[in-house]
Amino acid sequence: MMDCLKQPAFLVGDIDEDINLSLPPSSGEDYIKRVVIEARQCADVVVADLDPSCVKKPTKAYVETLAGCVEAPENLRPTVEWQQYQVSDFSKLRLYVSQLKDEILVGKRKWRPPDIQLPDVDDYDAWINFCSGGDEKAKPTLNTLFCFNQSNVEQVLEYLVQFVETERRIEYKRGQWIYALLVILEQPLQPDTCSCLRSLARACSVIRADSRELDAQELGALNLIICLVARYFRQWDLADP
Repeated sequence: MMDCLKQPAFLVGDIDEDINLSLPPSSGEDYIKRVVIEARQCADVVVADLDPSCVKKPTKAYVETLAGCVEAPENLRPTVEWQQYQVSDFSKLRLYVSQLKDEILVGKRKWRPPDIQLPDVDDYDAWINFCSGGDEKAKPTLNTLFCFNQSNVEQVLEYLVQFVETERRIEYKRGQWIYALLVILEQPLQPDTCSCLRSLARACSVIRADSRELDAQELGALNLIICLVARYFRQWDLADP
C-alpha cells in the first residue's frame, strides 16, 4: 500500500544532474527536473542547532479550581424526598408566574405597577438595604417582580450573592428576595449567572457547615437554595446526596 505512494505521479524522462540551475527552466518538464534534483540534495531529516540558553523554560500555569459544596453534617442534610418535593413545588411556581406574565403581555390580565421606587440598578448598597425589608413596601410581590427585566434580575441576584458570601448569613427577608429572583430567572443561564448561582450554593454550604447553631428557618433556607441551584438549575455536582 505504502509502496504505491512512492511511485512518481508522472514521468519526466532522464534527468541530467549537470543542469545549470542558475539558468531559468526552458519548459515545464525542465522545471520539474530541477525540482527533483533539488529534492535529492535535501537531507531526509534536518535537525536545527539551537542554543539552549536562548530557549525559555515553560512557565507552570496556575489554575484555581473551584471547590464544590461543603458536605453538610448528617443531622443537617435534607432528605432526597424533601429535595424532590422542593424542586417540584418551585417548578410549578415558575410555571404559574410565567403564565401570568404572558397573560399580562397579551392583555388578558391587567397589571398595575407597584407604588414604590426601585433603587438604581448600579447601586449595590441601595439594593442590599431594599432587600432587607427596611421599607414595608419593599417585598418581592409579583407586581414588584414584573418590573424587573432579566438584566436587573441577574444584577440584583449578584448583589445578594456577594452579600451572602461576605456576611456569611441569610436573613429571612433577603432569603425571600433570593428565592423570588430565582423564580423569575430565565433559562438557559448565562455563564456569569451560572457562576453566580454556583457561588451562592457554595456560600450556603459553608454557612451550613459552620460550627454555630442554626435555627430551623435559616437551615431550611440554606438547604432550599443549595437544592434549587443543584437540582433545578442542573448544577448536579453541588447537590446534597
